[in-house]
Amino acid sequence: MRHQGHSGRRRALWMVRGPVLVLILLAELLAHGIPLVQCFTALQRFDSRRTPAAVASDSYEIRRQHKHNYISCSATAQKLWQTSGAKTMEESMNLSLKDFKERIEAQRRKSVIAVRARHLLVEVKPLCDSLFEDVKKGAEFHALAAAISACSVTRDAGGDVGWIGMADEFMEDVLPRHVRELALQHKPGDVFKITSLRGFHLVKIEDVMFDLSYTSKPQGRVQGRGLLPTPLKELMAKDKDDAALVYAVETMGCAMNTADSERMAGQLSALGFREAASSEEVAKADVVVVNTCSIRDHAEQKVYSYLGPYVNRKKRGDNLAIVVAGCVAQQEGQAIVSRFPEVDLVIGPQYANRLGDLLEEVMDGNQVVATEATHIMEDVSKPRRDSDIRAWVNIIYGCNERCTYCVVPTTRGTEQSRPRESVIREIEELARSGYREITLLGQNIDAWGRDLTPKQKFSDLLHAVGRVEGIKRVRFVTSHPRYMSMNVVDAVASIPNMCEMFHVPVQSGDDDILKKMSRGYTVSKFLEIVERIRSLLPDAAVTSDIIVGFPGETEAQFQNTLRLMEIVKFDQVNTAAYSPRPNTPAATYEDQISDDVKSDRLQRINKLAAEHAMERNHRYLGREVEVLVESRHVKDPRLVKGRNRQGRPVLFEGNIEELRGKLVPVLIKEVRSYMLGTIVKRIQKWALIHIFLINDFSKPPTSTPTNVKLRRLRSRVKCKLMALKSHEK
Repeated sequence: MRHQGHSGRRRALWMVRGPVLVLILLAELLAHGIPLVQCFTALQRFDSRRTPAAVASDSYEIRRQHKHNYISCSATAQKLWQTSGAKTMEESMNLSLKDFKERIEAQRRKSVIAVRARHLLVEVKPLCDSLFEDVKKGAEFHALAAAISACSVTRDAGGDVGWIGMADEFMEDVLPRHVRELALQHKPGDVFKITSLRGFHLVKIEDVMFDLSYTSKPQGRVQGRGLLPTPLKELMAKDKDDAALVYAVETMGCAMNTADSERMAGQLSALGFREAASSEEVAKADVVVVNTCSIRDHAEQKVYSYLGPYVNRKKRGDNLAIVVAGCVAQQEGQAIVSRFPEVDLVIGPQYANRLGDLLEEVMDGNQVVATEATHIMEDVSKPRRDSDIRAWVNIIYGCNERCTYCVVPTTRGTEQSRPRESVIREIEELARSGYREITLLGQNIDAWGRDLTPKQKFSDLLHAVGRVEGIKRVRFVTSHPRYMSMNVVDAVASIPNMCEMFHVPVQSGDDDILKKMSRGYTVSKFLEIVERIRSLLPDAAVTSDIIVGFPGETEAQFQNTLRLMEIVKFDQVNTAAYSPRPNTPAATYEDQISDDVKSDRLQRINKLAAEHAMERNHRYLGREVEVLVESRHVKDPRLVKGRNRQGRPVLFEGNIEELRGKLVPVLIKEVRSYMLGTIVKRIQKWALIHIFLINDFSKPPTSTPTNVKLRRLRSRVKCKLMALKSHEK
């Protein structure tokens, strides 16, 4: 019998699966109340040769149009789509927000094995209720416990009971079983009241320990060589010229990813690995972490291309561990190791601070995928921060919004606020370490505290952060117009070290497009926020994000966005042409805009944004501004670079060794669209020679992605040097 080729096998497979999918689709539509006539109309469009993912989209779109909400796909269909090799529709796309959150919380609770808690014991209920209100307003729990608690065992320790679980029967005299059982159902930062035979308990959850949920299998032989890779444990045990194994972390995307990368780097350092100190060491690193971003179109293909050089190293027989982290890792999961069996570990953003634990499996020679929903524990190791002046501080993870274009909720999960005490403790440690500026991070930062028990306000957290001694500047990103409170604007105006800068993504200046995006606010609501900011803080910077070419956007609707920009005159706008993302409703809309129209609108909006940025920057001309000096300018070592309170980059002449980390007054003599200060209009000859000398051109460039930009820079420098020499002759 002749061997059947790949395409032949696929046709044979679909001869069976096609009718099965038709029946599943019909049953699913009928189960959700779709009229029989409409079902048959939909099935007439069905083609058994289409991919399962397309069938899923058909089913979803029919149900969406009929009921205007998201309904879960059947488990049978999900399983069949998975076995066909096509990526399934994310559950979050097909579930209501309430159902989605309940399912995620149920998954999280299953994995919780212990909590770290404090408790306070009193004899009367009114006192317990009063203390609960005090904690809600920001009172320090450990101080109240030390002063008032009737528990002699934990009172002197500020109510600290440490880690507790259901099996800890020795804790019965402190926290009875039913109290521990309820504690295991709460999140970090929650405070709850409960009674027992001992009296009235007030319990605060500080952290949660959970079982790591992942799939693991022995690493297979490397393709092309037939070799089994050497486990990391064996490599670490070997004497490698008395030097530690080297790691490299490559980061794509947003500030959240940068913060995650710093935490992963900290864990690798704690395990004894050394960070790569040069591009040559990156090319030979023993552990490579690629922290990915899925916000733009073709993100998956970019990641696969990025992995190429490292995968080729493994195929050549090199021993290294490849880790794919971040949003693409969460989105693709097993598909990554299916395409690249050389990858050792795939982890979603929620596991960034558990990299060390998961690497233990990799060290034994296993291939691991960890993308299940889970609680995010407080860090047990210090991040290895990229700067010793400015630091990122996460205050909330995930996002509960359902913007129809955005993939973030399906990759970063539901919202989880960090406890106020944990945030303040991290900032206090940064202040003791000499950091001058912090940026509070959250996908939807105004949502901080709304998932805690009892609920708390972001504006109250800002006041607490503002009281930390030693931190000279505080920023925060990103605000959502739907939830941004005027109390936040008031807090920035009243707290001295809060920087006068607000990043509030509007996304569109047309109400119909905003509704289609499911943003939950109108243009007038956004303008109220801007008016409040400008009335209290006339010099504040207001920046935003805008998407052009969203499905169905007409020229008139685009003009509404330009009109909004003329009204507000943003200090800076991050613009992007709409790109369909997997597992998002907007990707299924039929009224997609052509690439030519998107490109034209993007050029026009960028031109207007640059004009407004220049206009806004002119207010600094001739003024003296406070600048936090951060680094030497990469193109001209005579200049130092920093930022003013509004976040504008400032260049001026100075000695970086003397000024680094200091707040200095700078007289602004020249402005550009996105820069202030003493700006050199062209790189001087000696500066070019300086760059030439610090980059060794005698060595052949490596093929790692890290060196692509460097090679281009070197090429440009060579050309300019040759031009200068020719001019001198």
